[in-house]
Amino acid sequence: MYTARCTRKVLQAMHLPAAAQDQPPSTALGDWYVNFINTRNHRLVHFLSDRSLLSVLIPVRTLKTAFDRHLNSVHDLLEDLGVPPAIIQAELDEMKHRAVAKTQSRSVLASMRDLALNARWMLAKAPRASLLEISHELARVPCGPLAMAFPAEVAIALLLKRHSYSTEQVRGA
Repeated sequence: MYTARCTRKVLQAMHLPAAAQDQPPSTALGDWYVNFINTRNHRLVHFLSDRSLLSVLIPVRTLKTAFDRHLNSVHDLLEDLGVPPAIIQAELDEMKHRAVAKTQSRSVLASMRDLALNARWMLAKAPRASLLEISHELARVPCGPLAMAFPAEVAIALLLKRHSYSTEQVRGA
């Protein structure tokens, strides 16, 4: 179980009511913040893990399917980062249940804005790059709230801690 913490724009665009009560996440990566990124050539939905600042980008397309496509993109990014399939599946199983609520943390929103600026720059620099490639690059951007650690490293550490794997098992995969 996790909460999709949406900005006001996202809640309005998706016609979603915000949950009245917060529930703590049962996932290793925590809640996911959701906002839009608009560039000249792209309309994207930006999902950001509040615990690791790991970003996942998906095209807007149909907003009704955005949360399901988010899960597929999380799978692809974690696989690309070398996370073992069993850990990915365990995290995705926990993410099958979600609530929708308003954003809560200004710090996470500030990080989200910074990473969105990076994403815009990356898309301008490499317009033919896939969204998985951009998400992977964002996972390698050092973040101040993480003591300048990389979101990929923090996400992997959270997943390994939660699912009792050692770092060597991931590197050997």
